[in-house]
Amino acid sequence: MDTELEVPQREVLIEVARLYYEQHLTQTVIGQKYNLSRSTVSRMLQRARDLGIVTITVNYEVARNYHVEESLRKAFGLREVRALRSRDRSPEAIRIGLGQLAAHLLRECMVDCDILGVSYGRSIAMTVEQVFPIPQNGLTVVPVIGALGSDNPLIEGIDLTRQLATKLGARYRYLHAPLLVEDSRTRDLLMQEPTVNDVLKIAANSDCVLIGIGSLQSESSGIIWTGYINRKERDWLHNIGVVGHMCAQFFNVEGQVLDIGLNRRSISIGLDALTKIKNVIAVAGTTDKASAILGALNGGYIDSLVTDDRAAQLVMSLAKQNRA
Repeated sequence: MDTELEVPQREVLIEVARLYYEQHLTQTVIGQKYNLSRSTVSRMLQRARDLGIVTITVNYEVARNYHVEESLRKAFGLREVRALRSRDRSPEAIRIGLGQLAAHLLRECMVDCDILGVSYGRSIAMTVEQVFPIPQNGLTVVPVIGALGSDNPLIEGIDLTRQLATKLGARYRYLHAPLLVEDSRTRDLLMQEPTVNDVLKIAANSDCVLIGIGSLQSESSGIIWTGYINRKERDWLHNIGVVGHMCAQFFNVEGQVLDIGLNRRSISIGLDALTKIKNVIAVAGTTDKASAILGALNGGYIDSLVTDDRAAQLVMSLAKQNRA
């Protein structure tokens, strides 16, 4: 094999490598562009690596535990599982790793996706930050829950929806409604308002939803409810069996949505809508969310899960205990 290529040939290798690794075009598309077979493109990419035009570094920050992934996938019949090797990472480091894994998984799931629903929270914000800026023609990004409010320390949902849509070159819709209102009657009236109802209908028909799983045991996920519920109310929710929340609705470890005032006052597409969506990707990690993750799995609300291996192992352990 030659150690060097002629300049024109080397330039072609550089361009093919750029299209594949930076523009994320498939080998088939690149082949069509240059009238080459897919196998020829594959050999050119290998040649580019051999010559040092392309170097590949394994990023151990997002190293995965494949054994745990497969065990969890089989145990709950999930479509996809990504389990970060947690090692001795801090919660913030785990959140960053989960965001990177979730961004890669989202990219894989964007094929034939016309409507992408998105929730809010730190894990989702980190995922959006890691998303590759790849245009998705014909895509609409839409929120699945009401706005958190400007006083909330999390990234506001309106901004998060716009950021994700901008990265994907997509259209986006706003949901001009708060996360929680004062009573169920106000909620019912607001959800009948044409602009709110229209966005919720679009969101309920999403092809894919990117969402977090909140837990009463997790201080970080509890932030979403700052200003809405106090410590006494949180303790009450815990005492009646609440383990987590998604779509601004609280559920128990069996995944049952509880008949409580908070659930009747929240603005969202609702958990029942999630069960009808083709691919719900949930991002949630650390062991303090294990019960909430288990509840979401038992309720059938998610299809793909991005978590860390310790959380995943505790979820499977809790599931065995509950069946015993």
